[in-house]
Amino acid sequence: MANTYNDRIMAVLALLPHGISAAIGSRMTDVPIEEIRLRTARPPQVITAKDEAIVPGAVFSTQDAHELLEKLCRHSVYSMEDELKQGFLTLDGGTRVGVCGRPVVEDGRIIRLTKVTSFNIRITREVTGCAESILPYMTYQGRPVSTLIAAPPAGGKTTLLRDIARCVSDGIGVLPCRTAIADERGELAGCVDGAPSFDVGARTDVMELAPKAEAMRMLIRSMSPEVIVTDELGGEDDAQAAAEAAACGTVVIASVHASSGDELQSRSSLKKLIASGVFKRVLLVKRSGSLLRILPLGS
Repeated sequence: MANTYNDRIMAVLALLPHGISAAIGSRMTDVPIEEIRLRTARPPQVITAKDEAIVPGAVFSTQDAHELLEKLCRHSVYSMEDELKQGFLTLDGGTRVGVCGRPVVEDGRIIRLTKVTSFNIRITREVTGCAESILPYMTYQGRPVSTLIAAPPAGGKTTLLRDIARCVSDGIGVLPCRTAIADERGELAGCVDGAPSFDVGARTDVMELAPKAEAMRMLIRSMSPEVIVTDELGGEDDAQAAAEAAACGTVVIASVHASSGDELQSRSSLKKLIASGVFKRVLLVKRSGSLLRILPLGS
């Protein structure tokens, strides 16, 4: 299924107001756009791997924001409330749209967004082969071992995990394994009508748009994977599900937001998970996907 960068950026531009789309399109170069940020009453911001810029010539209006949200939700904002209150939507093909604005709060919890005023459209990238240089650091005797990939936000974790899934599934640098992806946000596999639009390997099953902890548990019960790949472990429930999967003999390869070992150890759920021995490797990677260093396993 075709899902090239050009396909994804053109699909995004087609959703935007004409003036905004034209202004951004006129500034496109051979450096791919990674993010388009839209804020009401201000011009758009475009971010690439090399730089960022405010794009003059068009201002994103409140009406533009309302119409864009309707398009993103396929004209049924109500049906997308669960996603919106998490702060993001995922388009077909894996492009993620972060949102913020005015929430409705009850008992200290956000139950819905009544007005979205900012959008962060992250154009998903596929970089085939980017994981191959770090595979030797996450294998033992030719088989993958449970590995935690640490990198700061926007550090390329999802892109790297996607290629790790491909390699593990297809036996590139490791023995081929039955692989499952717990794809809570729909970004890893970028499924369209249930079919991955990215190359995640021939032996890979995908559970998409479900809470990752429940997805991991369901995959263990239903698909008996040898390896589970998932993005951005968060709280205690995610950590517990990863521990349960490891206890069943499944290798868990996951990512987490952290830019240093100290930052990683400051999160109690992850500190306990590392100390418990669930993960055999903890790798700190930099934006390019190359290994920065192997973090020590604490106790």
